Amino acid sequence: MPKLLAANETVVLIPTYELNGVPQLIGDTTVPFSAPTSAVINKWLNNYSTSGLANGGNISQAIKDDIKLSQTASDTDKDRAITSFGKAEAPTFYNFQAALNGFADADQTATGVFNLFRDLTFGVDAPYTIAQRIGYKYNVEAAAGQIWNFFYAWTDYQIWAYADDANLTIGETFVPKNLVNLRYTLGA
Repeated sequence: MPKLLAANETVVLIPTYELNGVPQLIGDTTVPFSAPTSAVINKWLNNYSTSGLANGGNISQAIKDDIKLSQTASDTDKDRAITSFGKAEAPTFYNFQAALNGFADADQTATGVFNLFRDLTFGVDAPYTIAQRIGYKYNVEAAAGQIWNFFYAWTDYQIWAYADDANLTIGETFVPKNLVNLRYTLGA
């Protein structure tokens, strides 16, 4: 029987830009999406506040437990030449879903993690690498040997939710950019 790992998930938004079409994760140095480092992750994993570092951060404490961050069916190319045999098809885009619902702070001027989530996802088309780790508490630093998942996506419009006798929440469904790096083992 599998073991339940309650409260052992980390989600970090890492600011990203594209260089010649290749996403680069921004930290004290930049690294390509295909080779993330613990140093770049830790730059943002240790930020829980809107004050100071405001370009990325550890939003784990602000995310509701209805997170949807996983792969979905990939697009495929089914075109064949007239001389092709069989039903060949090749994956073209690696699709995923990235929908996060976060808690909103009643104090809109507070500098905590709820407003960090609000501020990082506020603008449309802000590029991020969503880094996800399962099996460690949110405040344990990234280290060599840990397995992480990385999803390249851009922000979309936030959806605020108000309900009687319920928490104020912000919904953010990221626009997937079809790049994933799953089960990546950090080397440094």
